[in-house]
Amino acid sequence: MADRTLLDPFPIGWYWVDFSKNLGKNQLRGKKWMGNEVVYWRDRDGRVCMAKATCPHLGAKLSPNMGGKLHDGCLVCPYHGYTYDATGSCVRTRHGPPNEHVQLSTFSTVETGGVLIAFWHPEGQKPDWTPPSMDGPEWSEFTFYKDVIAAHPQEACENGVDLAHLPHVHGYREVTQIGEPQIEGPMLQTRFKLVRRVGLPRFIGLNLNVDAIVTLWGLGMSTIEPSMDYAGVYIRQLAMMSPIDEKRTSFVMGLQLKKIGKPNALVPGLGLLPASLLRHWMRSLFFKIYRHDISQDYVIWENKDFLKYPRLDSADSSIMRFRRFSQQFYPNPQF
Repeated sequence: MADRTLLDPFPIGWYWVDFSKNLGKNQLRGKKWMGNEVVYWRDRDGRVCMAKATCPHLGAKLSPNMGGKLHDGCLVCPYHGYTYDATGSCVRTRHGPPNEHVQLSTFSTVETGGVLIAFWHPEGQKPDWTPPSMDGPEWSEFTFYKDVIAAHPQEACENGVDLAHLPHVHGYREVTQIGEPQIEGPMLQTRFKLVRRVGLPRFIGLNLNVDAIVTLWGLGMSTIEPSMDYAGVYIRQLAMMSPIDEKRTSFVMGLQLKKIGKPNALVPGLGLLPASLLRHWMRSLFFKIYRHDISQDYVIWENKDFLKYPRLDSADSSIMRFRRFSQQFYPNPQF
């Protein structure tokens, strides 16, 4: 992994934990997240609890591979039988009555768009903002894919404002930024236009004229919303960077789209396909493109050094604006 010691590996913010479909009722999961061993489960009422995988009674590990288990939707410690509900409160001990002085160290969680995300703060502070909802009847379900890469969330998020790399790395044409990045608290938004060619370079191909909005919600979650008004195509891509430890990060990609409004504007005769089949096929196609484009960045993210004083030119003003925005997610900014 490249040298990026100037960056705290675990910035404050909301980070992916799991896909909702992987967490059934009365099912205990454990993993490493933000450098911590955590457990999470859904009780019989569907409430989710995520906590550090250490019993506050005498320090036993609560992970399922260490003997932690669920009973009636509550987490039971394998050491002395201390039992915790979905709020993290102790509701039963080996003697019967709960110990009111014992409380799991829990994390705030949100479920949206088929993913479970949780808030991280090194001092355990609660969030004063929440990410946007990814649900809505006008949108399809997400298609998801997950990789594990050796990259820092800030390096990936910086791509959202680094428009100069789009032609060089991804082959986009006519990339034009629309206005300056807009910042509002933990949100940064960039707008631009581009032309993206789909198909075989020298044979059959299609030029897509795309308007795009990239919105960062902290450093752990971003949405990319490409649209083609002339064809009634509206896409929402989700990118989530969730550190596992100091070196590894889960990178989760998701894509959903609305019903295709004018498919014949893309390819004559495309509208003859049944609407449900067309939507499914187009979602699969655009997701394949999205995965290909993102994977081109991996080798750069994993090997670049973080430069405290980069030698930028006049076209890179948005990068410094992004870096100033990023400082709010570190307890002790050093850059």
